Amino acid sequence: MLALLMTRSGLTKAHVYASVHGYRRAFEQSGQTAALDKMFERDKAELRDLGLTLETFDDPSAPGDNQLTRYRIPNTASPFPAGTTLDADEVLLLSLAAAVWREGSLSGESRRGLMKLRSLGVEVGEERAALVPRWRSRDAAFEPLAAAIDTGRIVEFRYLRPGDDAARLRHVEPLALVRHEGRWLLGAYDLDREDERTFLLSRVLGGIRKGGPIDEERATVAAREDQAERFLRRLQEFATQNSALLDVRPGGDAEQRLAKRGTLTAAAPTSWGRVELHYTDLDLLADELAAFGPEVRVVGPTELHDAVVSRLRRALENHGSDA
Repeated sequence: MLALLMTRSGLTKAHVYASVHGYRRAFEQSGQTAALDKMFERDKAELRDLGLTLETFDDPSAPGDNQLTRYRIPNTASPFPAGTTLDADEVLLLSLAAAVWREGSLSGESRRGLMKLRSLGVEVGEERAALVPRWRSRDAAFEPLAAAIDTGRIVEFRYLRPGDDAARLRHVEPLALVRHEGRWLLGAYDLDREDERTFLLSRVLGGIRKGGPIDEERATVAAREDQAERFLRRLQEFATQNSALLDVRPGGDAEQRLAKRGTLTAAAPTSWGRVELHYTDLDLLADELAAFGPEVRVVGPTELHDAVVSRLRRALENHGSDA
């Protein structure tokens, strides 16, 4: 990037290979240009991903000869809106946010984001950046789905819904990965049902198989809209339509945890605390409430009450007198 910014007349590939350290070293080791050409195409694509304008023009003495094509980045080009300035502390916060992701999770986006920050010329001290926390997705499906979204490819996977005896094959156009209520979900267009759906990543079984490109019209809309924000908004709207009323034992773990997510009202008739909270997935909430054992009683809805009772009875059947 610096080499192409500093040149007025532009650089040919040969000039780049001879002057830029990474290319020069690779050429000295192999003496071959085929691998360097691949590196150069990859780096050009990355510069464009950063929002930089890459100008190309022919040598007047040899028009059409791509070996003599010159490249440069005009010094007016910037991946940021005009007038953008960030101080060292602001860059530190953004750098830490990007560095939180590791082991493939959003690695492409975070890497490009860090390169944009460095293009502003503000450096962050290593001793401060070393304090970065780590946040990784534990769902094996996350990375291949993120890659499919990046490349706009259809995917298929086996998905096990609660109550089903076996996983079913799903064919979808992946649009966004979102984190909601502490869990990762895929927002996608379900090709079999011809409708948008969300899929919990922890219910995806086995590998992710990629197919052809997603519908061109949907791809255009997806590129224009913030898909993650749209699916999160739909999940939140759905949650507001589903509420659970719970009685929780005073001072217990259930009261401490559930009251933070809902509304703790006046004491129930039994002197227990009463909590109202919203949810998006009845089965997930039933799993959670059953784990609290006698600390929670479900007042409503009936479907949630029955689902929790069913889980407690199954635990009793599986463990007998040890339950």
